[in-house]
Amino acid sequence: MNNRFLFASVALCCGFLFAEEGSPAKDSVTQKSPVEYSLTTAAAYYPEADHKTGSSHFSGVSGPYDGVEAVTEFDVTYTLPFLNGDDELTADNHLAFKLGLELSPVTVAPVASVTFSPIAFLEFAVGGTAGTGWNVSDWFQGMAEYNETKPEYKDLTPFAHWYLYGWASGCFMFDLAALWEGDWHHVVMTATYKAGYQKLTGTDSDIWLWQASDGMATGWVYEQEYLIGYQMPLMVSTIGIGTTLSGHYQSSDYGKFSRNYDGDFMTIDIWPMAEITLSNNDLLYVVIDFTTRRSFKEKYEDSEHEPLMTKTGREWLLYTIALQWKHVF
Repeated sequence: MNNRFLFASVALCCGFLFAEEGSPAKDSVTQKSPVEYSLTTAAAYYPEADHKTGSSHFSGVSGPYDGVEAVTEFDVTYTLPFLNGDDELTADNHLAFKLGLELSPVTVAPVASVTFSPIAFLEFAVGGTAGTGWNVSDWFQGMAEYNETKPEYKDLTPFAHWYLYGWASGCFMFDLAALWEGDWHHVVMTATYKAGYQKLTGTDSDIWLWQASDGMATGWVYEQEYLIGYQMPLMVSTIGIGTTLSGHYQSSDYGKFSRNYDGDFMTIDIWPMAEITLSNNDLLYVVIDFTTRRSFKEKYEDSEHEPLMTKTGREWLLYTIALQWKHVF
């Protein structure tokens, strides 16, 4: 199974949505430390969904278990005012510099990003990561290259090979409460577009694996994310539904596998979510993700044979149930 871990989507587009109405007075905001330390931990459970041949269709749950994943990230964020104005649209303009370290059972990756908010409803960011991985008891692979002659994903040597990913994004945000004030008027919407380049160093293989996610390839990739939600002054502080569209710009990134495998296949995720405010320093997100994957002409064997098969349609399935907890120190 192509276990694309649902970490970025759980983070909900432009950071953690919008500040709640009734934020602290400006004097108290200026006294707040510009440095924030946070720990974010995410876990996902995958039910089994058998592959079916043919054109586009839905595949139901066929078994209780197809895998679990977990990842944690420690971040330090420094935020400073930048190009502030006197009006509500520009009063909170800022730059935020973030350094972090992401750890999973099979990978380690330092991450960095810079975010700029030039106006209340826009946010731009650039960032990158460089990680390496290993395998755990032949159950989970962190980093591997595809060998079509077996076929199999062959483990690579940790710290001799690196997963590299750099990206830039823009996000538009809207909150109905900006036009119609009230604690119960927070209908929020976000739209994000991210473009990036990914690569696995030290391999000539067109296809490779990173962080248990197989079927990956070097090249330019994109991610579009849209969310509509409703914020409430309750413990369950936000409910909503989002969609993520992602894939490669060029099918040719997959080399000789491009034509049959459909290298620029667009994955579609639809994910209902809920945000739960546990305390002033703790947020919990619950996400149920329905996704699409390639449907093939041939009878499905395993993920190692996928690049050798012929894509004929799109298969929908219940992909994962994920939790994310963020604690601010």
